[in-house]
Amino acid sequence: MTNAILEINGLHQYFEKGTPNENHALKGIDLQLREGEFVAIIGGNGAGKSTLLNSVAGSLPVSYGQVKIAGKDVTYQSVEKRAKLISRVFQDPRQGSAPLLTVEENLSLALKRGSWRNFWSSGVKKNERNVFKQKLASLGLGLENRLSAEIGLLSGGQRQAITLLMATMRQPELLLLDEHTAALDPQTSATVMQITDKIVREEHLTAMMITHNMQDALKYGNRLIMMDHGQIAIDLNAEQKQGLTVPDLLAMFKEKSGTALTDDAVLLSD
Repeated sequence: MTNAILEINGLHQYFEKGTPNENHALKGIDLQLREGEFVAIIGGNGAGKSTLLNSVAGSLPVSYGQVKIAGKDVTYQSVEKRAKLISRVFQDPRQGSAPLLTVEENLSLALKRGSWRNFWSSGVKKNERNVFKQKLASLGLGLENRLSAEIGLLSGGQRQAITLLMATMRQPELLLLDEHTAALDPQTSATVMQITDKIVREEHLTAMMITHNMQDALKYGNRLIMMDHGQIAIDLNAEQKQGLTVPDLLAMFKEKSGTALTDDAVLLSD
């Protein structure tokens, strides 16, 4: 596929292989993401969403198959090696930033990511501070006036919004969003999703978002994938998912998989 930022070929993942508890978690996944695609991945518990994301991130060794990012084979590369290509935002807002550092210090670390020579240079330069203010102002949360605040003192939503800025500061080849609004209340979650959509579109990023929220999966991104028992059951482009409702998606899932989705975490998230 031309302009493929992510290529997954024949990916299988096993847990406890060869034991009575063997779990074939991913069953030959083939998936490509083109430059600028923003795919939302949904499915019930045990569908394989997190296993897929962790396989791409490198935090889960691949059993069989191949993972390529921006044309580079990263199948057996460590998380650290892949960090030059990937940025990840986790479910817990506390995971993406250093709580005792200020907002501007966290952003400065993100800006220096990959530049180890200057990593420990002290202070935040004036031109950097101006860039940070501009980027924070674009979030619409008033955070441009909180540069010197300890990031650990901010709310979960504010912190997650800053983590998104940090993750995209150096324009990764691939942005992984790991249920990054799941720990937030509905109103804050909606705000963070709007910010996410704005950043991904304006920076023309390629992004993979794991979510339990079917409404978000329908509303955001230009592609929707629904997984079931380690396989891709549904793969819709922007045109195909336009105008679909959650009942439409559930009916489509039942038709493709042969069973109705019964996971309360998904069904109650709307």
